[in-house]
Amino acid sequence: MKKFAIALLLSLVLPWCVCMTKASAQNNDTTAAFTASDAFVKLPAGTLDLLTTSMRKDLLDYYRNDSIYRVRNAMQGLSYLERPVTDQYLKVHLTHVTTLTLRLLQSKKGPVVMSIYTVGDSIQAHDSEIDFFDSSMTPLKRDKLIKLASTEDFLDTKGLDRHQSDELIGLVPFPTVEYCIGETGDTLTARLTAGEFLGKETMEKLKPHLISERKYLWDGSKFKLIPLK
Repeated sequence: MKKFAIALLLSLVLPWCVCMTKASAQNNDTTAAFTASDAFVKLPAGTLDLLTTSMRKDLLDYYRNDSIYRVRNAMQGLSYLERPVTDQYLKVHLTHVTTLTLRLLQSKKGPVVMSIYTVGDSIQAHDSEIDFFDSSMTPLKRDKLIKLASTEDFLDTKGLDRHQSDELIGLVPFPTVEYCIGETGDTLTARLTAGEFLGKETMEKLKPHLISERKYLWDGSKFKLIPLK
């Protein structure tokens, strides 16, 4: 009788356990399945007007078939994906002067999608715009996730008084900054690019104090500027 009771109990409990295990696995798979490619396809309207959803899917399909496909975008230019494309990282050349980088960052609330839209070439200083989204591609408040670099962050003003510091900062009234992040790691690099197009006299004043680049570190909730040594 006891054996029968145990068998009956197992027959009732085991299917429930199996069902719960499968459900848990499916939930985990759903979280793990979200990739940079998914974010690329689902970017909100107005964020990536040059490429329709269909164009984006074509780029990804050709890439998966080991082919770098150049699709004609809305401006009749050619857009293409840069290698590598991974679950966490994607970079697309939209035009000959614009790129879009997508990078997935891990947080306690789930993946955070960072997009870096950069414009620039040999005659125009590279300048980036950063945005953030959750896994539903709902925009997140940028100010809560990063404090963008200012001119002061790229200048070493030690030994200068306030007037000298202000004068130095005033030499770059419209700073342009290029942001880059790799396919791995949680370090974001910011580079002041305005100096590439300043006059010789201005650069001579800036050069002794100029810091070529600054780095940020993702701590699981936001990017923090790494202090200078």
